[in-house]
Parts: sequence; structure tokens; C-alpha cells
Amino acid sequence: MSISAAHLYQNQEDSSSIPLTFQTEAISRISGEVAKIKTGMSPCPPSELAFVRSSTESLVKDDLLLGIILLGMTSSWHDPSSLGLCHLVGSRNLFKLWMATSGLEGSLKPLSMTQNFIVSSMVYWEVMISFLLDQELEAISYLDAFLDPALDSLSQPCPWTGVATDILIRLAKVGTMVRKRRSFRNRGLAEGETALFPQLIEEASALEQDILKSRAPLIGLIKDTGDPRSPPSHLVKMARSYRLASLLELYRAFPEIATNSTSRFNEGEETDKQSRLVLGLALDILEILETIPDDSRTIAIQSLVYLIAGSTLGHLAPVYGHQLPVAQTRQNHLINSWRQFVRNRFYKSFLSIGLHTINRVGTMLEEVWSRMDSMVSSTGQGHVMDVHWIDVMTEKKLETILG
Repeated sequence: MSISAAHLYQNQEDSSSIPLTFQTEAISRISGEVAKIKTGMSPCPPSELAFVRSSTESLVKDDLLLGIILLGMTSSWHDPSSLGLCHLVGSRNLFKLWMATSGLEGSLKPLSMTQNFIVSSMVYWEVMISFLLDQELEAISYLDAFLDPALDSLSQPCPWTGVATDILIRLAKVGTMVRKRRSFRNRGLAEGETALFPQLIEEASALEQDILKSRAPLIGLIKDTGDPRSPPSHLVKMARSYRLASLLELYRAFPEIATNSTSRFNEGEETDKQSRLVLGLALDILEILETIPDDSRTIAIQSLVYLIAGSTLGHLAPVYGHQLPVAQTRQNHLINSWRQFVRNRFYKSFLSIGLHTINRVGTMLEEVWSRMDSMVSSTGQGHVMDVHWIDVMTEKKLETILG
């Protein structure tokens, strides 16, 4: 009821107390159920968690865990600036206990439909949070158990992650590492942190290899959704887009590992190798998304991908005293065309879903483009690496759940 009310009253400020009432009631009920778990368990170290399975199996109910996850993930539905962080630690702890009591903490076995929905919900929330919260990779390492899906069964689609749960776990790792790299870059390395930087580069390189090895499942190995507006083909395209978005953000943050350019532009142009690689990945993503109809139900999980790809759409600056060559002029026209495409998709998404968080993401993107254009016009310099949407989001206080 809390989630439904938050969505129903999005544009009715005079009735804002109604969803708040339901939210308060939901928090109260969940808190009561969590208190029962704490009362029913004796303290034990994490190493012994597996041995409490029989005594706690009935305590961590699926609906309780799902309730607290969704309560946190939809906090921005009540207030676009709310990130639901107050529910995050509790959700993680409950999820780990649920994993242990469900026998999911070790080698992965095929998940039931309910388990798949719970796992994908938590994974999706962690992806959103990873670009909003400074944290260590260890904080999300509990999801590693779900990195290698069982290959002896058909992929079960989920509304949050589609068929890309493993890809999205790696995207959450990318978000975490990108924020750490930008933190180092923005404030400089503090005393004692210098030794951490090579380790960060090494972790980024290892993550790159993991992403490169990951693949979306074949359409024929995906269970039919039964919905003509979200067929397996749409889910595979979203999985491919998330994979490329992971690489894009990783290469943008870590030029040290951006070694192989996949750009479609000529070597002689005035953009460096890293910029061409990032822009090339962005256009690959947008070309994939363009083939998904704008009435696809996957539009609900496209915002972050559009933000990542769209935030690279910067114009080329002319060489001082010269006009842009014809090829570069054409590229700038192409950039303008893709910008408008992204705008149209965000507008369609807002009309379809009706959440103010979408407007926030759109505002963020327009500010990124404005800064890129201003840099080019005022200095005659600038490319896709000079402005990052995370910095804009933070400076303008536009933080929100990005999906």
C-alpha cells in the first residue's frame, strides 16, 4: 500500500500525507517483525551463521525481506531526494541471514521464482546505491554468490534485473570503484593512501576482464515472459546495454585500463584514445536502446543506462583559429541527434511511469551537456572526460534512486 500510494499521489501535493501515512505504517510493521527475529536469535559470529539454519528458517520470511528492500528502493517515490539509506544496512543483514537459512551462501543452486525475485530486487537496489554512496567493495561482496548463474536451467526473467543479474552485480562493483576513483581525484590522495591506488587499478583491471567475459543469455534459453511488451529479446538488449555501460564507466574512470579503442571515428580526429573509446561505447548503447520500442516495459529500468551513455555526448571543439572539418561537424550533428533521442526517451518514460525521479535524472543530464558546451565555447577545449554526471549530481544535490 505504501508503494502504491506513493505512486498514485505523485502529482497531488495536497494529498501528500496519505502516502506518508502508509509508509509510516509499513515501517512500523516491518520494525516489529525484525524485532521478533532479533528476539528469537541468540548472538553468533558470522562463521557460525550456517549452523542456525534450522532454528531461524521460519524467522526470515520472504515477504519481510522483500518488504524492507522495496521500502528502501522506493523511498524516492515519496521524496525524490530520499535514497532509502536508513533501510540499507538492515536489508543487507536480513538478506545475508536469508541466504544462510536458504542454503544460498555457498555454491549456487537454481533459484525458485520467489528467490530469484528477491535476489534481483536486492541486486538492482545495490546497483542504484553504488553510484550514490561511498563504500568499499567488501560491502557488496555478499552478492558474489549470484555471479555465475546455474547453466542447467532456463533463465528466469525478473522485473528489476531482466536476465542480467550477474551483469548488474558487476555494474554495482563498477559504481563503487568509480566513486572511489573520483574521490581520490577530487580531494587528492591523503597521507597513507598512496599505496591504495595501484591496488585500485589492479582491481579495476580484474573487473574489466570479468565484464568482458560476461555475456547475455541466448534468447532461446530464456523463459517466455508472457508479455508482448517485454519479450526475451528486449531483456537481452538491456543486458547487453548494462554490460557496455559497465565498461564505459570503468574506462572513463580508469584510463590506465582503456587500452583497446573500439571507436568508429578516424585516428586523425582531435579526441584522445580514451574519449573515442568511451564515446564509441555510448553510441553502441544508444543504438541498442533505439531498437527497443518506447512502449516496452523495460523502460522502467532504462534510466541509469541512458544517463551513463547520454552523459558522454559532448561536442568536439575546433582547433584554434580554424573551423571544424566536415567530419567533425557531422559528428556534432550526430551528437545533437542522440541528445534529442535521449530527451525523448526520458519524456516518454516520465509519461509512462510518472515518477519525479525521472525528471531529476533528466535535469542532471541537461546540466552535464550545458557544462560540456560551455567548456567548448569558452575555452575551445573539452571532451567527454571533462564532465562527469556523478560530480554534477553531487554539486547540484540531485541525488536520487536512478532507476
